[in-house]
Amino acid sequence: MPTNKLMSYESWNIEKPNIPCLSRLYCLEPMGLRTSYVESLTSYVARLAEAHCIPTGLLVLSELAPLIKAGYAFKGSTAGGLEKIFTNQTQSINGMGIWTKKLINAVESLTLQNELSFLTMLGWTELIPQKGLLRPIRAWCPFCYNDWHRTKQILREPLIWSLNPVTICSYHHQLLTTSCPHCHKTNKVLAWTSRPGYCSRCGEWLGCLLEDELATNQTLTENELKWQIWVTRNVEDLISATPHLPSTLSKDKIANKFSTYLNSLTNGNITAFARLLGMGNVTVTRWCRGENLPELEALLQICNILKTSLLDFLTEESITGNLSDLNIKPDSNLKSKRKTGVGKICESEQVLHVLQAALDESPPRTVTEIAHSLGYRSCSTLIYYSSDLCTQISARYADYQKAKKLENIQRALQAEIESQESPPPPLYEVAKRIGWSVPALRRSCPELCDAIAARNKCYRQERRIKRIEKITFEVYQIALKLHTQGIEPTASRISEYLQKPRVILEEEVMAAVNKVRCELGWEK
Repeated sequence: MPTNKLMSYESWNIEKPNIPCLSRLYCLEPMGLRTSYVESLTSYVARLAEAHCIPTGLLVLSELAPLIKAGYAFKGSTAGGLEKIFTNQTQSINGMGIWTKKLINAVESLTLQNELSFLTMLGWTELIPQKGLLRPIRAWCPFCYNDWHRTKQILREPLIWSLNPVTICSYHHQLLTTSCPHCHKTNKVLAWTSRPGYCSRCGEWLGCLLEDELATNQTLTENELKWQIWVTRNVEDLISATPHLPSTLSKDKIANKFSTYLNSLTNGNITAFARLLGMGNVTVTRWCRGENLPELEALLQICNILKTSLLDFLTEESITGNLSDLNIKPDSNLKSKRKTGVGKICESEQVLHVLQAALDESPPRTVTEIAHSLGYRSCSTLIYYSSDLCTQISARYADYQKAKKLENIQRALQAEIESQESPPPPLYEVAKRIGWSVPALRRSCPELCDAIAARNKCYRQERRIKRIEKITFEVYQIALKLHTQGIEPTASRISEYLQKPRVILEEEVMAAVNKVRCELGWEK
């Protein structure tokens, strides 16, 4: 029976959905973000490559390099490695330089992560200099790797491991390791096969084995361990505070803080203040004027002396801590605190006399060594008295080291020439043994390099002659055999019986074929 009742159907939303922007690479979450154990930028790049199942170097060259270096195009060649992009500056990536900024921008654009600057020391650019900040090689705590592996956590390399003043793990109170326990080689901070927890040279596991745990390095004394723990904790506070830094940081902040301590502790007496810090007058004066910034390691020593934390020293406007604990009087004795066993500090005339006499010393000493012998902690005071003499001493020492290095190279090359090694090695192999490049050796000792190259060339020529003789004899035997069977010994037929058929294309072998054909009467 028909009905006029209308049916109601489900309504559809035909508006275009808002599809979020997709990243080209995995939007990998950084480990430990906003904590003191945040992973480093190089660790993040290595994990990103591992997530895509490709070597770290291939990820850098194929995906990141076109965004980092203008005009670069990856053509599938890996020659030159990461040095093509970073020009041997991979150790500075976790710092605050231009390569750090470029790499951060490239990775963020490909992953759509926007907080990767916290994986570096970029936020402290205005207050801490790049010099002395990062160690040139990779360092790690094998006990941390073991713990993370046992608890099935993601392996990473914390940023704090890459900082030069930090030498221990704050969790295990053990020295950080810098050489692989298997191949005993050091690793670059970012290498072609970088992978957290594994050696980039041999690919082996970097966590400590059970027998290694029994033989842990216990070279630190109680005082050294106490100092390193203090250093590590202060640096950890610095790293964890990076995401919360104000945008008003400037280099003047350090100069103002030094000036405040200078006026509060020694009534503006720069000499007394420098004695308190154990630094040279010139160095401290430049810090107070804002001309230079103290390196991170020097900052840590200064904060320890002033009984304040590193973070407070860099970020707080006023002085923190009780100055009375320092037990410093404004009119303190201005005599220099010299090393034990050294008498009264030399006056300027005596310093000039020592510097002048150092120009005739053999072997020559460095300016720093001379400063230590006079009881100074650094060479700043000597430079203050006579920068010209210090320059001459440094140049003389550099010439001495250059001559000594040249003598060692000549001795090593001469030993290679006089050796009875067979076969004689090529020049590039000798350079590799010595640890120099071939161009550097040729610039330093061209005659010895020519002699080594001549020995190898002569050996190769003799070897080639013997090889041609052997192949020629083989050609004669095959041609004679074909001739006795009534078959014309052509080059193509002879090549079928040779051990290496392609040698028939060589000029000497073809000459041997023509000769034997003439002797057998196949050619006139």
